[in-house]
Amino acid sequence: MASMPLVLTDPNLLAEFVREAEFKTFFEKRFATPPDLAALLFKNGQLIDSFVGAHFSVGGLANAIKGVVGGSTHIAIMLADLKPFSVNMSFQGVSRDNVEVGGLCTFELQLNPDKPSNILGLMRGVARNEREPEEGELPGRKALSTLDVLERLAPHVSDRVLEAVISRTDAGDMRGNAGLQDKIQADMMKEAERVLGDLGVIVRAASVEWALNSVEMEAFKRAQIDRDQEALDYQLQLLKREMSREAEATQFKLETSADLAKVQAATDDELSHMVLESEVRFIDAREAVTRRHEMEALAHEVEVLRTERAAKVEMEIADAGHLIDLTKEAARLRKTEIEIEELDARHVQNLKKMGVMTDLELNERRQRMELEIARLAQEQAARNLETMMKLEAAGDDRTAQRGILVSKSDTDNKVALMKAEADARTAQLMAGAKMTPEQILAINAGLSPQVAEVLKEQARAQASSSQESMDIMRELIKGASEERAVSRQHELDILKAGMTGATGVAHGAGGKSGAPTDTSSNSSAQVDCPKCGRSMPAKANFCTGCGHKMRT
Repeated sequence: MASMPLVLTDPNLLAEFVREAEFKTFFEKRFATPPDLAALLFKNGQLIDSFVGAHFSVGGLANAIKGVVGGSTHIAIMLADLKPFSVNMSFQGVSRDNVEVGGLCTFELQLNPDKPSNILGLMRGVARNEREPEEGELPGRKALSTLDVLERLAPHVSDRVLEAVISRTDAGDMRGNAGLQDKIQADMMKEAERVLGDLGVIVRAASVEWALNSVEMEAFKRAQIDRDQEALDYQLQLLKREMSREAEATQFKLETSADLAKVQAATDDELSHMVLESEVRFIDAREAVTRRHEMEALAHEVEVLRTERAAKVEMEIADAGHLIDLTKEAARLRKTEIEIEELDARHVQNLKKMGVMTDLELNERRQRMELEIARLAQEQAARNLETMMKLEAAGDDRTAQRGILVSKSDTDNKVALMKAEADARTAQLMAGAKMTPEQILAINAGLSPQVAEVLKEQARAQASSSQESMDIMRELIKGASEERAVSRQHELDILKAGMTGATGVAHGAGGKSGAPTDTSSNSSAQVDCPKCGRSMPAKANFCTGCGHKMRT
């Protein structure tokens, strides 16, 4: 029996109860739902279980008898669409600079395949009866649409996310602000998850598209006006250039006309004079161009020399300043040393005047200081030597470690090479284990000339023995034919003997005696193979069973 598919009646529906009339049947009916729909089974008002891609049957004689004996059972099935869907909502708000801002929000949602029964929280007031509502009675809802989900989600997102963000941002700073867009999307997904998470809806993505606000419209109009003004300015420049060209062309035409009239009215001497003046002007212009090129070359050389001299002077000034700074620093250091020596001398003089320390004590103090300085110098030298030794030891350790790593890498390479050769040999042996001897010889013939020679000799031997094999086959076929002929003759003889015996019996019963039959000639025409024991004609050269040669 073919199954009737159960699908949603409207693409905008997310969940819908199947009409109860589909289940009221006496005969058995089979139903099936595709794998992208979840089927929730209700029995006597209780949710039994949910199935994905369900296949079930209702009705039938057995169920009808059970209903008569034990009472009827109310069964309802709700279908839920598990494919992702999108809902759109428009919004409006006032920005920080008191500009009305609008846009469109888009949510990518999906019913939770693991918890499809949670969508019952969205289907408030569900009625499973199919009668028309009476006067004053609210109609029962039998389906859940995308608009129902949007009505549940829109107030929270508009109040807690969009208006809160828009009121803290200027209208001109919203479009193209990646950080603001990320924050809005994150807050929208968080709010949608808070509202719809426990109702069996998964939030996959959220996005916002901003509509043009008054600030952007003003900027757009201002930019359009600026572009129009630039186009007008460009057209004005084109008109000015065209008028200038027309004026220059008109002047050229007038001067040319005047020159032509002057030439036509001039005499031969005047024409010669005009030609001479033209040649002089041409020569002067050529010399002027040459002089200009020479002056430009000289100016370039002067500029190069000036640049080199300026750079040299700057370098000398920098060196002099550096030398002066070094001299000043050395003088300052020397002055400080002199002041320290004067302070030491004054301190010693004061100690002498006070009688605190004698010359001997001062000498001892100076010696102790020198010894202390020498000790400090020795300790510093020892520390320096220790540091150098540690550096050298560290360098030796690094060199030794590098040598160890190089040796290890060489060893690893050799081991890897040996392993590769062993694996190749193992693979060759494993492949050879699955081959016939002929295949192995054919493969090794390309690797070893000795194997190739063996195959050549084998081919020659097979070629030489092929004729003998053909002869043997002919003999076998001939022997088999003779054997079949003898077998047929033997059967005929047996039949004749039977017939003769029957005739003799008949004659004996009738008082007559039959003549005896001689079969010694037939029995003497058969021989047995010494190898397999098969019977065959005496004239056969080979056994038809095993191919053994009967005659030498």
